[in-house]
Amino acid sequence: MRARRKASRRGIVLLDIVLAIAVMSLAALVLMPRPRAGVSAADLEAEAVKVAASFREGRSLAVRQQGAVDIEVDAQRGRISVAGGEPLTIRNGIGLRWVTSNLCPLIAGQRALRYLSDGRSCGGVLTLTGGGRSMELRVDWLTGRVEMASI
Repeated sequence: MRARRKASRRGIVLLDIVLAIAVMSLAALVLMPRPRAGVSAADLEAEAVKVAASFREGRSLAVRQQGAVDIEVDAQRGRISVAGGEPLTIRNGIGLRWVTSNLCPLIAGQRALRYLSDGRSCGGVLTLTGGGRSMELRVDWLTGRVEMASI
C-alpha cells in the first residue's frame, strides 16, 4: 500500500513540475521582447534629426571656412555626406525624396545642397517616409535655415 502511495505521489510531483514549466514558458513567451517590424514615429523622427544635423553642419562649415560646401544627397541609396566626408546612412525601411532647384550643383548625376560662405543655400526639401508617416526637412535658400515638420 505504501508503494502505491509513493508512486502516486511521484506522479503528482511530476505533474506539478510539468505544469510549472508550462506556466513559466508561457510567461516568458508573453514577456520576451519581440523584434520590431517597420519604422516607428520615433525612429523616423530620429533619422530626420540626424539629417537636419548634417545639413546644419554643412552650413556651419561653409561659414567657418568662408567657402562653398556641398552636401550630397543620394536618395536611392539613402546616403547623405557633408563635403565628401563619411556618409550618413539612413536605416532600412525609410525612403527619401529629394527636391531641389536647378541652381543646386550636379554631383555624380544628382543635385547636391550647396551652402555658401554667408550661410545661404540653393534650397531644397527632403522627405523621409516610413511606417505610414512622413517627415519633411526644408532648407531655406535665403537663410540656410533647416526646418523639420511632420506631414
